[in-house]
This record gives sequence, structure tokens and C-alpha cells, in this order.
Amino acid sequence: MTRRQGFSIIELIVVIVVVAIAAVAIGSAFNYISRAQRLAVDLLMATQIAQECAAHVIARTRKPGTYAAAAAASPSTFCNGLPAIDPAFTRVLNVTDMAAGGALCGAGWACKRVEIIVPRAGASLVTLDFMLVNY
Repeated sequence: MTRRQGFSIIELIVVIVVVAIAAVAIGSAFNYISRAQRLAVDLLMATQIAQECAAHVIARTRKPGTYAAAAAASPSTFCNGLPAIDPAFTRVLNVTDMAAGGALCGAGWACKRVEIIVPRAGASLVTLDFMLVNY
């Protein structure tokens, strides 16, 4: 009796199962990588939007007599005139007065805390905080 050369049905089934498991793992890895890359792009864009708004606030308040115009109400519309990078992102600018003579704001100074929040689809991606001082 001669033995036939080739694979048995059990060996073929084992190979198919191993290939199927590997395909699922590779698909999951690609899905994870694409979500991570999209989040990185969103964070980069949100950071750029926040920095643009911060630069706008600082530039507009450097002129003599314009410090008080940084915020008339909170949330402020101060940055709404800037062009939108992506309509999915929004800017929320909160400006609050800080008490003079505290740890951060010296006596006789007028200080404002500026908070810029950039959400996308309702989720806050970036929050940028800084202080304006008129001394």
C-alpha cells in the first residue's frame, strides 16, 4: 500500500482557522491605527484653532485702551470673526476677572483668566488657559 502525498482535511481546517484568526487580528489593528491617527489629526487641528484664538486675543488687547475689550460676556464672541479651519470644530472663549493681590495677580494689577476650549462633536479636545495682565 502506498501512501498518498498531500494534506488531510484536518490540516486544511487548521490552516483556515489560523488564517481567519490572523485576518481578524490584522483588521482590528488597522481599525485601531486609523482611529488613533484621526484623533491625532483632530488634536492637532484643535490645538491650532486654540492657538490662533489666543494669538488673536493677545494681539487685540496689546493696543492701549483695548484691554477691557477682551471679553464683554462669557462665553465671549471675541474669536468668532476668525476663519473656520473646519466647521466641525467650535471655539469657546471664557474670560473672567481675577482678584488683584492674589498669588498670580499682583496688587494694583488688572488680571483676566482666559480659557479657550475647542470641542468637536460635543467632546472637548483642547483647553488652553492663560492670563492677561494690565499693570
